[in-house]
Amino acid sequence: MARPDDAAADEWSFSARMLNLLFEAAAAARNGVEYTNSEVAATINDRAGRRVISDETIRKLRAPGGPQPSFDKVAHIASFFQVPLDAFKEGTATQEAVAAEAKKLLEARRKHTEKLNRQVAQESEGIQMLARSARRLDSRGLKLAMEFISSLQKMQKAQK
Repeated sequence: MARPDDAAADEWSFSARMLNLLFEAAAAARNGVEYTNSEVAATINDRAGRRVISDETIRKLRAPGGPQPSFDKVAHIASFFQVPLDAFKEGTATQEAVAAEAKKLLEARRKHTEKLNRQVAQESEGIQMLARSARRLDSRGLKLAMEFISSLQKMQKAQK
């Protein structure tokens, strides 16, 4: 996108909502680990070879009703998140498309997390059942159970 002139700059409306959505989507792609404002600022500044933005500026830009950043800052943020510049401009088709992709990624991450949580819950139920059963065994029965489990583990390894 070309650099906006003064009239176009007045029409520019930076989207804090989009910036936060991109932080969330990036976290989904990074196994739930969200970039910090400091990490984003440091990476942008390193890539630019100069101080372009601070973590405090990014924090302010993420707040609803925050300041309108310069074109240069928006360009650097867009580059960091690998999205077109218009992704940050309210009401554009580009923004809608980028938001839709980010939401798809977040939904896929949510489903994956739910699946893992169900698996952990099922495993936990099985372990709890085994523990309850083991508590009812005397020392001889507990020793036999441990030997049986050890034998099962060896059989499983041999099958792999």
